[in-house]
Amino acid sequence: MTTINTNLMAQQSLIHRDSAQSSLATALERLSTGLRINSAKDDAAGLAIANRMEADQRTGSQVSRGINDAISLTQTAEGGLNGINDLLQRSRELAVQAANGTLSDADRATINREYLQLRDEIDRIAMTTEAFDKYLLAPSTPPSYDTQLGDIKSIRSIEYPDDTYFDSGVVPLAFIPAGSTGVTLTTDSLGRDDDIQLFSRDGKHLVGTPVRASDTDPVWVENGITDGASLASEIFTEANGFPAGTSYDDSALLENNTNYDPAGGVTGTYNGMTFTYSGDGDRFGSTPNDGHNASNRVVERVSIDTVTEPIFVVVAGSGQFTLDVEWQYMPGGDTGPRPTSEGVEVVMSAGFGEKPQTLTIEPTPADSTSLGLERIRLDPREEALKALAAFDGAMAQVDGYRGQYGALNNRFEGAIENLAQQQVNTAAAKSRIEDADYAQETSQLARAQILQQASTSLLAQANQLPQNVLSLLA
Repeated sequence: MTTINTNLMAQQSLIHRDSAQSSLATALERLSTGLRINSAKDDAAGLAIANRMEADQRTGSQVSRGINDAISLTQTAEGGLNGINDLLQRSRELAVQAANGTLSDADRATINREYLQLRDEIDRIAMTTEAFDKYLLAPSTPPSYDTQLGDIKSIRSIEYPDDTYFDSGVVPLAFIPAGSTGVTLTTDSLGRDDDIQLFSRDGKHLVGTPVRASDTDPVWVENGITDGASLASEIFTEANGFPAGTSYDDSALLENNTNYDPAGGVTGTYNGMTFTYSGDGDRFGSTPNDGHNASNRVVERVSIDTVTEPIFVVVAGSGQFTLDVEWQYMPGGDTGPRPTSEGVEVVMSAGFGEKPQTLTIEPTPADSTSLGLERIRLDPREEALKALAAFDGAMAQVDGYRGQYGALNNRFEGAIENLAQQQVNTAAAKSRIEDADYAQETSQLARAQILQQASTSLLAQANQLPQNVLSLLA
């Protein structure tokens, strides 16, 4: 049937032209993006698979960076341990030197002072070795400072304004906490005989007037103390902060028998501490040209450069006194936050749809307390001999820590190599799914262009067919 209202051939040609144009557009899109799948209409399942692979690729890259950070962290910690190990080697060398019986007490005290400086440096390294705000060498718990031993409080907590008077006796007034520096105690007995006495927690009488059967000071006698045993039973009690069974020992006593001087006096050392003691002005008579006499020697002063263990303060007597305490640093105030070590979790894998797998870097506290060196000293000789075993244990502990970090570093490096290979394999699989085959797509482009041109040409011819009707009307 010949018609002019409906041109079926033109419509068919138009459909084929539109199909060719769509194929051309698809080929151009794939060639311009390099992707076979540009939207879900291209391959919905392939798009979902490629998207999961993309997530794995991006996650793998981030996991690799995180593991590299973990390597940096462990290497930083291992470097700090290397420095601590050098200090332990030197400390052990000093212990062997101090254990030699040919040394004098002064020589051994000098060696002990060097060791205490090394111990402080170990603590400084442990507290400051940091990476990514993590302190793997710091103590596992914040360092605590004693504010009370038994019923006795830290001297820092005592209120002592100028108009406060304290009763003397044989009960510890307070204790000076370990870690204090530049401490000076000054008492004024107000005309009575009240004397400063300092004791260590293990019963050493460090500064003051002696308790001897043949030479016992009145300040002790008037309080019922005539010998070391009676002093121990009265003062060295658990309520006063001393361990049970503590006995009296005056082998390290610093007493000033000849040169009373409230501005100076005599000096002595014990366990890394240097004491300067004015002397007991009431006990000893005036010396020629010293500018003092027994009646006005009511002021006593003791200075300590560094306190390495708790020191108990007793003002023995039966009267009243005033107290002035000065210090450069004393624990118990606002010391600021202290770093602590804790485990660090490192993400080792986090595949799509999987639970992340982590590895924990365990803390390695290497401060002097964690290494068992807190109470170690190299003076006297007996302590130096015992210190050797402590140094051996500390070095073995540090060696264990370093071995732990070495093993972790090797594991991390292996994990990074494996992740890199996984990245390559995943990229290859993703490419096979979504990347365009340029050989195929250029062929499709040429085919689509030819078909579009042919359909356009035929559409033009089809549009001319209704004009044939005019020949019938001629």
